[in-house]
Amino acid sequence: PRIGDVIQKLAPFLKMYGEYVKNFDKAVELVTVWSEKSPPFQELIADIQKRKVCANLTLQHHMLEPVQRIPRYELLLKDYVRKLPPESPDRDDAEKALEMIFMVAKHSNAAITEMERLQNLWAVYQRLGLEDDIVDPSNELIKEGPIQKISTRNNSTSEKYLFL
Repeated sequence: PRIGDVIQKLAPFLKMYGEYVKNFDKAVELVTVWSEKSPPFQELIADIQKRKVCANLTLQHHMLEPVQRIPRYELLLKDYVRKLPPESPDRDDAEKALEMIFMVAKHSNAAITEMERLQNLWAVYQRLGLEDDIVDPSNELIKEGPIQKISTRNNSTSEKYLFL
C-alpha cells in the first residue's frame, strides 16, 4: 500500500547511475571497437546474447537499461502521485520520493553535461598540441571560431582562429 517511503530510502543510492551514464558512450564505443578488433570477443558476446536470459537482445540494449532507469522511476512516481487520493497515507512520502528522484535525474544530467564539457576542453587541448599535464579541468571552452585581427600599425587584417 506504500512505496514512497521505500523509494526515499533507496533514492540516494541512485546517484551512482550518474557515473554510469556519463561513461555510457565510451563503454558502447569500446564494445564496438573490440567486437571489430577481436573475433574471440565478438564470438563471446554473440554466445552470451544467444542465451535465453538475454531475451534475444544485444549487449548494447542491456547496457542502455540503466540509462533509462531513472527516467522510468520518475515517470512511474509522477503517475503514482497523480493517481493517489489526496488523503492517502503515502501521499507525502510519494511526493518527497518524486522530488528525490527528480534530484537524482538532475544529478545524472549534470554529470553528462560536465563530461561533455571536459571532452570538448580535451579536444581543444589536443588540437592545440598542448601537453596532457597542463590540462586544467577548471578551464571552460566558451566559444571558438575564426576572427579578423586588425592591425592598427599597418592598417591590415589577418584571419585568426580564437579559443575563448
